[in-house]
Amino acid sequence: MRRSFLLSALTTAATACGSPAPPAPSSPQVRVAPEVLPSASAAADPGPEATSPDTACPPDKAEDDPACVYAAIVKRIPRRLDIDRAIEPYAGNLIEVKKAYDDDFALAHTLSGELEPLAARAEPRVLSIRARIQQAALHDVVRQRLAGAEPPRVNLYSDKEEDLLTKAATSGNPNLISMSEELRRRREEMFQAARENWLQEAEGPLVRHYADALLRARAWSLETPEIGRARARFRHWSELLGDAKIKAYTEGLVDPANGTPFTYTPGALETP
Repeated sequence: MRRSFLLSALTTAATACGSPAPPAPSSPQVRVAPEVLPSASAAADPGPEATSPDTACPPDKAEDDPACVYAAIVKRIPRRLDIDRAIEPYAGNLIEVKKAYDDDFALAHTLSGELEPLAARAEPRVLSIRARIQQAALHDVVRQRLAGAEPPRVNLYSDKEEDLLTKAATSGNPNLISMSEELRRRREEMFQAARENWLQEAEGPLVRHYADALLRARAWSLETPEIGRARARFRHWSELLGDAKIKAYTEGLVDPANGTPFTYTPGALETP
């Protein structure tokens, strides 16, 4: 009777494990971002403790000066999305991880949109590049947090499911043991497939923005510590994602050095 009950329960669980993977979020171009951003002083995730001198509003500048606008946006970046702090991977059950990712992606997309007018400017050049790098960094952090979200940090099963699977695996019944192993395999594959879609959504903006910043830096003969770090991050992602993805993500960029479309080739942006 006990084995019969386990078999029935596992059959029910099989339906859940075999359900379609959660759909990938829509592309950044059509995704609706929240109109009200979380307060930087929220207790759950306060913003940076202090603004660095490089991002502070100069005392002799008006609030609508580009440098002041940039500083105001950067002040609202929460610690969890600050690339200069330790990156904490998402953790919790599947629903909690998905919600945390969706919230972070929406916030990164919103802040990136606010930085876009500054990044699209031709002058001041250093600030333009800095804004573009900050756009990339926001999505860089989101992608890193998601990349580290793997079991056991992510719990793929409810308490009830885990109890059933454990009982089946230790039942001594070959059929129940085999079924429990198959259900675990299917759930893990479902999660990995869904996570891969979410990873790709964050990859596009970070690669494209880093590449655009580096193209401008090279065309304008500029080099700063931020540009150097951006080059290192671009090199990292090139090695991790491969040339085919980098080429696809940078399609449509224009090289300001000559006004022609940029075509990525291996190593093209890895040196000043």
